[in-house]
Amino acid sequence: MKSAGLRLAIHNHWWEFGNIDGKLIFNIMLENLDPELSFEVDTYWVKTAGCDPVAVLKSLDKRVPLIHIKDGPCIRTEPMVALGTGSMDIPSIAKAAENAEWLIVELDRCATDMLTAMKESITYMKTVVK
Repeated sequence: MKSAGLRLAIHNHWWEFGNIDGKLIFNIMLENLDPELSFEVDTYWVKTAGCDPVAVLKSLDKRVPLIHIKDGPCIRTEPMVALGTGSMDIPSIAKAAENAEWLIVELDRCATDMLTAMKESITYMKTVVK
């Protein structure tokens, strides 16, 4: 892929932050994957799994060109909400994402009207990322 000018990025969900034999699955992946592999970190699922999205972003540093930003209660079965109205620390995540090429506002499912939540989320992101 590299010789063709392409790069591969892994997008996480909550299950990559579970444990196998007391070891974080995400860390097992890092130990076994090529260090040039990129990550498309979904910060909401990191936090929903009980881990710190800022710490994960900092640990991967320049390996994270794409970051998914969502908000909500960080409970797997609950719907998401517009950015800035849930439990995610969006300003800290945006600050830790300084090397990212894209911050992607995403809602898998929403507690309110999806288009309204997206509009509110984009408006909110404009106050966070300058």
